[in-house]
Amino acid sequence: MKTDFEEYLSTQVAPNLAAHEKPSILLLTCIDHRYAHRIVGVMDRAKLRNKYDMFALAGAAAGANQNRTWRRTLVEHHPIDRVIILEHRDCGAYKAFFGLEWAKVKPPVEEASHKEQVGILIRYLKRVFAKEIPNLQIDSFLLTRDEDDVLQ
Repeated sequence: MKTDFEEYLSTQVAPNLAAHEKPSILLLTCIDHRYAHRIVGVMDRAKLRNKYDMFALAGAAAGANQNRTWRRTLVEHHPIDRVIILEHRDCGAYKAFFGLEWAKVKPPVEEASHKEQVGILIRYLKRVFAKEIPNLQIDSFLLTRDEDDVLQ
């Protein structure tokens, strides 16, 4: 799971999307209000406005894994060629689903839980899209709470 979302967008995503007229990226994000404006800001700075759709669930990957209806809805989305899963630290859904309390959990434990949930979802998406989108790219990121928050 990567941590530098902005660098990834500017070097690996934005250069390839200039010719796309319709969205070809699906962002799976958490509903947490602390992150929505940051995510949109990063996408805008990378000049990706109108190049992606956003699907927000409490817990992002964990939310999709916990609720099969939402996971099915995610799969039924219009054709895409890349999924970007944006997890974040101090997630209330991870607290509710797995008992991860920000004040009590160490970053490596928190990161491992996010990686586990993302891995489950990636395996599911790869299996479901194997024929329709055999080269589906899926990347995931664990966003920090702010610029001073370090994963250690």
